[in-house]
Amino acid sequence: MNEYDILNKDNMKNGIFLKIFLFLVVGGITLLIDASISYILYHSIHLPAFLASGIGFLSGFVFNFPVNRKKVFNHSQYDRFSLRSQIILYALLSIFNMVATSVIIATLVNSNVLDIQWAKVVVTAVFAIWNFLVFNLFIFSKNNDKNVEIKNGLF
Repeated sequence: MNEYDILNKDNMKNGIFLKIFLFLVVGGITLLIDASISYILYHSIHLPAFLASGIGFLSGFVFNFPVNRKKVFNHSQYDRFSLRSQIILYALLSIFNMVATSVIIATLVNSNVLDIQWAKVVVTAVFAIWNFLVFNLFIFSKNNDKNVEIKNGLF
C-alpha cells in the first residue's frame, strides 16, 4: 500500500459522505416542496386531501429525480441505464416505497408499537437508507467497463 492508495480511499470515503449529505439535503427540499404544495392546494384551493397530497408528491418527484440524478449521483455518459430506464426504475421504486411505507406504518400503529408520528419518522429513516443504496448501487450506477457507452436496453 502506498500513499496514493490511502489518498484514493480517503477520497472515496469523502465522496460517499458528500453523496449522503447531498442526498439528505435534496430529500429535505423535496419534503418541503411536497408539504408546501399539498398544504396550499388543500387549504387555499380546497382540493381533497388525497388529490392535494398526490400533486404535492408529484411536484417533489419532478424536483427530486433530476437533482439526484445530476448533482448527487453525478450523471455521466457512463450511467448504467438510459434516462428513460432511470425514470421508469425511479417511478417504480417510488410506487413501491409509497405502498410499503403505508403498510408498515399502518402495521406499527395498529399493533400499538408506535404512534403514527414516530412510525413515520422511523420508517422514513429506514427507507431513506434503502433509497440511497438502490439509487447508488443500481438506478444511478455506472457501467463497470468505462469503454462501453451503450446503455443497457432494460425497457
